[in-house]
Amino acid sequence: MPENLRITAPVPHSDGVLKPNPSAQPSPVEPMEPTRVNRPNTQNQNTDSASLNLLLSKESVFGKFIQQLRQTPGLAETLGKLLFTTARRMEASPGALPEDPELRAFLAELATEQDGLAGDLLHQQKSGDLFSGPLFQLLRHMTEQFGDPQLDLRAASFLKAFDGFSSTKDTAEAILSNLKMIGRQLPAHESKQLALLCERFNTTEPAEFLESNMGLLKKEIIPFLSAYISKNSDYGKVRETISLLLQNMSILNVSSRENLDAKFHQLIDYCGRRAEKPTIQMMRSLYEQAIQSEPQKTESKFFQSLISMLSHSSGPNAPEADKAVCADIGRSLLLDNSVYMPFVHLFLPAVLQGRCLFSQIWIEKKDSQNTESSRSGSAVIPTRLYLTFTIQNLGYFEARVELAGKKVDLSLSCPEELLAHKRAITSSLGQILVKNGLSSGDINLTRCEKPKVPELILQKVMERKRMVDVTI
Repeated sequence: MPENLRITAPVPHSDGVLKPNPSAQPSPVEPMEPTRVNRPNTQNQNTDSASLNLLLSKESVFGKFIQQLRQTPGLAETLGKLLFTTARRMEASPGALPEDPELRAFLAELATEQDGLAGDLLHQQKSGDLFSGPLFQLLRHMTEQFGDPQLDLRAASFLKAFDGFSSTKDTAEAILSNLKMIGRQLPAHESKQLALLCERFNTTEPAEFLESNMGLLKKEIIPFLSAYISKNSDYGKVRETISLLLQNMSILNVSSRENLDAKFHQLIDYCGRRAEKPTIQMMRSLYEQAIQSEPQKTESKFFQSLISMLSHSSGPNAPEADKAVCADIGRSLLLDNSVYMPFVHLFLPAVLQGRCLFSQIWIEKKDSQNTESSRSGSAVIPTRLYLTFTIQNLGYFEARVELAGKKVDLSLSCPEELLAHKRAITSSLGQILVKNGLSSGDINLTRCEKPKVPELILQKVMERKRMVDVTI
């Protein structure tokens, strides 16, 4: 993000600097229509090579994403290595548990039953989405039904306002964290002045003191930082931190209840031209419920302990080793939320039946499946998912699963020593599928020579390099 939000020094006023023509008319701003987003194997794909080179440039956003994604297998394995190492220490000596209370709580949640594992996976897939309530399900249905770009734009403005309103406290805490980091990067005299200003910033009830917080930022803190930058021409880390501060300020600036109500009324007024009156009344009722209801508490203790560990272990007082581990895990999780990621990525570390298990699951998103199905002319849209998992004292496994209706085709790669039990393993897998209401198709068991799924994930991303996922 800092690469995209540079704060540059002011341009000096001189006759040699080209000035804009004051008589020129500004070009009209037209909203982008989602229906015009390029899709693979369409006529829109015949673009000039210059735009494609820009997209694939190492300095572009997609280029940075690919660079980081190439390291994703190593980053994702960080959590697995942490668990395996700690599990071995626990087996050798129960007193060898880590001193960090957050890490101890996280490891304590790994010893779970089979039902708990399924619950953690479902929580990752569903409960992590802010826009998962009945109001957003209705809004999603309406946008799909009408296919109106103008409705999409108004829905996007409402979602942005709702996200800001729902995360006011988190945004205020992020701003205060930015200010404290800036204070550590400034000289002692300026740092003390900034600290005095930060004491007046409210994070306890940011929604109620939103106006005073924004006034403090706009009238005192930003002018103070601007004067420091202009006077000292500091091009160091402080300028990158200020760019993050400005980004969080822009979010907080549109996080008021008044702004949210205004965006919702604009959406309702536009929907009133197309939707029936009962639908509009339902939208109003669901909106009031969404505003008044408290945010859903995290049901998964494992997921809650993971967030707590990442939050506390990456602080300024954390050991350098913990900072590195949490940074690796955090980068891996951020990649999963990129608009370029065509998979839903779930992770499942656990201690099951006395053995440490670390598993990753990639589920192909609908858009990828629909595109391929329409290209092949198939009536049934298959669901594909890929798994990698390491079992303590057994080794590394990979699986590719394709589900069409209730028929499942499964390809499993396992350590070589398990091939001696090939018939028993394939029979057991078929029984598991039947037990869960599915029918087994082709079940293949092969030797796992080297990891192939990470390269396959990267290949799928490159195939969709000119597409983004902006679904609700």
